[in-house]
Amino acid sequence: MEESHSSDHSEGHKALLELEKKFNKKARSSASNIQGSQIQALTGFIQIFDQYPYPVVINAAILKLADWFRIYNNHVKYYIYRVFKGASESQLCKVINVEETVRRILPVLGSNDPTARAIALRVFGCMSVISSNNLDVHYGIIQQMELATDRIELEAAIWAADQICARSKTFPSVIFPKIVEKLQNPNTPLEIKTKIIKIFRHMHQDIGMAREAKSTCLQLLQDKTTDTQLVLVTLRTLTLLSSQVVIDRKEQVTLY
Repeated sequence: MEESHSSDHSEGHKALLELEKKFNKKARSSASNIQGSQIQALTGFIQIFDQYPYPVVINAAILKLADWFRIYNNHVKYYIYRVFKGASESQLCKVINVEETVRRILPVLGSNDPTARAIALRVFGCMSVISSNNLDVHYGIIQQMELATDRIELEAAIWAADQICARSKTFPSVIFPKIVEKLQNPNTPLEIKTKIIKIFRHMHQDIGMAREAKSTCLQLLQDKTTDTQLVLVTLRTLTLLSSQVVIDRKEQVTLY
């Protein structure tokens, strides 16, 4: 049995080397674009994960992807993001060097390119099953939520925050004040408020925070200028929150 596993590991590493070789076959004349061979190589990673579901193989593959993500252009970053998005939770949970993976991707959040930052945020959201308690990821998401002026980047930060909040016991309380601030800011676009308020459904770790989240939602509902779509999303969020926290459920029913 051990010999069989050793052989499978060896085959998995060989398959990774073949993908790396294919990825590196990049024509110099197209240095700024992504080649078909690179796309094929990147999409081949999911097949590797399925065929060789061993921690040593998946870990090596993820670290390689993290390296490429840091140094290559946004086209490559996008396809790497799709690999992370396509990987199952059980596959990602086999990553051994989570901290090192985060360390290699994190510098992209310091880039002056909002698209690159947005893709990096999406990757961290995809990694939430293994990175939900990483403080550097927490800080990076919060910082981009505060600083982002590009809508794509802001929406990516909100999505990543939602994914992390769903799995972390500490992050909801850290990001909670930032969410309230954006919801109460009259300059926050309606579309952003509609997305960000959904994060409140995760604010059930602490009874005080849950009640404050509910209070903020009720303020929005009582505001006659609140858009119909935001009202519907807010009601849905309150229902999901109350299903997790046994507070004022009868009062919640009357809101409908």
